[in-house]
Amino acid sequence: MSEQLRIYALNVDSKARHTNLTRARGEISEMPPLTDWLGVETLDHREIELFPIEDLGDMRLSDYIRSAFDPAKAIGAETALRLDALSGSVLIVPGRALEEEPDPGSELTEIAVMEIAVPDHEASLPKADLTSAVPAPQPDDLGPEKTRRWAIVFLLTALVLAGLVVLIGALG
Repeated sequence: MSEQLRIYALNVDSKARHTNLTRARGEISEMPPLTDWLGVETLDHREIELFPIEDLGDMRLSDYIRSAFDPAKAIGAETALRLDALSGSVLIVPGRALEEEPDPGSELTEIAVMEIAVPDHEASLPKADLTSAVPAPQPDDLGPEKTRRWAIVFLLTALVLAGLVVLIGALG
């Protein structure tokens, strides 16, 4: 399954930060009237991202989109150039945040629309086999005597190999 991801440049000054990270930290930002700007009745603010491009530091916006939203197809060179040339703030709106087709006003410029993959929760998967393929070791299999035997075998094998290395070195 897939859904559309819409990326808009803000044509107004805004330092609002509303991302997965800010939400996880419990940070609350004064939000601009995004429903008005997008020309929609409702918008799920839990799904969108709004932030100044400078927050990405050295990361390009196209790289951020690739890593955070996993587009279904590779981002084309022309689209990547448009994304990476942005300054100011960006609004990223996954389709699941909208109930209707947006009709953006002058506050937003649509930069790109792309398909992103979404999880298919409708799948009918077989039940997992919960029995172990390898039987768990029994307590008596791990006793100190057995461990000691394996240590002696390992030590003797190492000594024999070391002796062979010395013998081959002396002959060569």
